[in-house]
Amino acid sequence: MRFHLALIAALCVPLCAATVVVQNVTVVEVASGTLRPHVTAVIEGERIVAIGPEGSVKLPANARVVDGTGRFLSPGLWDMRVQLRNPDRQLPAFLAFGVTGIRDPDGNYLRAAESRLEIQQGKAIGPRIVASGPAVGGKQTAQTARLAFDRLFEDSVDFIQILPDLSREAYLALAEQARHWRLRFDGAVPADVSPLEAVNARQGIIEGLSNLGVLTEDTVIKFFERCAMMGTRISPLLSQGDASTKLYQLTALAKRYKVELLAGTGSADAYSASRGNLQNELIQLVAAGLSPREALESATLAPARLLGWDRLMGSVETGKIADLVLLDGNPLQDIGNTRRVAGVFAQGRYYSRQDLDGLLNPGRQIAQVVH
Repeated sequence: MRFHLALIAALCVPLCAATVVVQNVTVVEVASGTLRPHVTAVIEGERIVAIGPEGSVKLPANARVVDGTGRFLSPGLWDMRVQLRNPDRQLPAFLAFGVTGIRDPDGNYLRAAESRLEIQQGKAIGPRIVASGPAVGGKQTAQTARLAFDRLFEDSVDFIQILPDLSREAYLALAEQARHWRLRFDGAVPADVSPLEAVNARQGIIEGLSNLGVLTEDTVIKFFERCAMMGTRISPLLSQGDASTKLYQLTALAKRYKVELLAGTGSADAYSASRGNLQNELIQLVAAGLSPREALESATLAPARLLGWDRLMGSVETGKIADLVLLDGNPLQDIGNTRRVAGVFAQGRYYSRQDLDGLLNPGRQIAQVVH
């Protein structure tokens, strides 16, 4: 899979293997919803090289020590739907919010790939990026849809994104191509395609739930059961909707029937603190009935599983990639604590809170970045 190749390539980029030790921290176990207090974690470059109870881990010489007392070490967050329109401004700001990975549908793939390479090489600051290039939509024929697929495939996009106005004929042609070439296709379900047909066509992610409003309660349950069986993910995008709609009920119902949910914002702004950020989406997911653990999973383990990277990231374990966020509050108790970012590990670097503030204010010098 090209996802694995992209990640392996990233890890092969030479980095200065700076070592950071986080002492007396509480590790957040997302899968089990438990906490491991009084832990020492040793991060060398992009890897967690040692982790264990305080006093049991040998501390490397000349390592930078970060005090984790009263803090919580969690996997880094993923925003699974962003609009990457101004990379120079947006990408550093994501890290300031603890977002170490993003999924960019319907954008400029070549620009996204260039940004990804610059970040991997240490020439720019930002999260990991998966991107689709231009989304496929409109009243196309099966032939033109296949040609669009071929062009995107030749560009080595990470997935195919579809638009809700895509014709049924074109949708089915794209689905066939995607299955044949084992390339995931995502997006809102087109009006001419039923949600159940989308699942049977192996659509990877269904974005938004507004198109499910026409289904009866029994049909919705069958749809969610089929999603869980086929591995179709749903990204509710609640922060884009209206709390008075039935989107919240559908989100809770999807989780009840074990559909894997993915947190995404659809944001095109520069990730300001007041609007459009991932933490707001996580809060909305809890308001819809998810537990804080389930909401946190939608932005950590669930994206890792979707991308096939769960053996490499999505949890705080020895040997895994150190895409991590250090929080000043327990996110399993209150998901709003994901806003209290004290530090971030990303792409082989550690960013203190002062460094992160500098990312939101480009005029300020970032003095404490370890690389």
